[in-house]
Amino acid sequence: MRFTLCLSLIAALAVAASGSPFLSADAPFIPPRGGADAGYYFWDSMEAGEWAPVYEWFNPSDAQGWCGDDVCWSALAPFDIRFCGELHLAGSTVYVGSNGAVGFTEPGMAEPINQRIPDPAPPNGVIAPLWDNLHGSADGEIYLDLDGTAPERRWYITWSPWYFDHTWLDPIEFQIVFHETDTDGVNNTVEFRYRDLDGDSWRDHGASATVGLEDGSGLEAARYSFNQPVIPDEFAVRFVDQGYVDDHLGAFGLLTPDDGSVVGPGVPVRFSWEASEYGGHGQLLYALSLSRDPDFGDVRVFDTGADAWMDYIFGTGEIGPYWWKVMARETDLGLTRWSEGVFTLEVSASVIVESSWGTIKAEF
Repeated sequence: MRFTLCLSLIAALAVAASGSPFLSADAPFIPPRGGADAGYYFWDSMEAGEWAPVYEWFNPSDAQGWCGDDVCWSALAPFDIRFCGELHLAGSTVYVGSNGAVGFTEPGMAEPINQRIPDPAPPNGVIAPLWDNLHGSADGEIYLDLDGTAPERRWYITWSPWYFDHTWLDPIEFQIVFHETDTDGVNNTVEFRYRDLDGDSWRDHGASATVGLEDGSGLEAARYSFNQPVIPDEFAVRFVDQGYVDDHLGAFGLLTPDDGSVVGPGVPVRFSWEASEYGGHGQLLYALSLSRDPDFGDVRVFDTGADAWMDYIFGTGEIGPYWWKVMARETDLGLTRWSEGVFTLEVSASVIVESSWGTIKAEF
């Protein structure tokens, strides 16, 4: 079940940054259970379920030699990235800030004083795993790594080691992961991963940071936290397109005929399967694939529409083994899902249907 994360601003709670104005924090933190806004739902690694991330640190290797304070650098997106509904083609400029924020426009991307998003003031279109007053010190490094093969590549931006401002002995480590997608009109999944946020006693774990996504107008945001020490070490937060989640197809299994059944020619065989759970914006349709080849190299496809069943009569020329499975498809985004498993079926001329056996007995 998805719940919207409701965070209210209270002026009484403030966090002071050295040389910076007081920053109000959100109300006492309630762990999100699928928070939503700006076109995304989000979950963290303390949650269970299909959409919740499992923390896994990616060891970076492609160091950029970036190290500084209140600056940003430019990189090129390695694949198309749709962010908050706006498509940025492969090769678009991405600005990576020293203060733990990334975006597709430069103004404000090096800003050390974090904002409570959404906020129309720049920077806007922010991807903020840990927007805080940070710096690279003398040994800081930012990495850009591309992993996997199209269309399921992952682009990692990693700050490791990095430091809270005015500290240089205890580094922190965190990274962004952009997941490639080949589904048109869907925002790319974005994931934040935190290996170590113990770097300064009063600012540890997001106590003075903004964590979340903001659209290009600064009017909408999927905000995970603001000035709250709620980000433990070895932790992840995942943001997934709302439409993709809403149109998601639930797992479903095959029902009849039972796996390994033997049937005879000339009589109806009822193929049936569970209905996939679907609460999206389109129509749910099914197609049954039937083949003599276990690899479905030579296959017949039967569209059954919205029906989770189909009757078929095998002819005497269709004796032999078969394999069958079902694909569910929704019509909004065109998402598809195969049934869980594949069933086998044997059509045998030696099978005598009970009604036929009664006729045979009546003749003697």
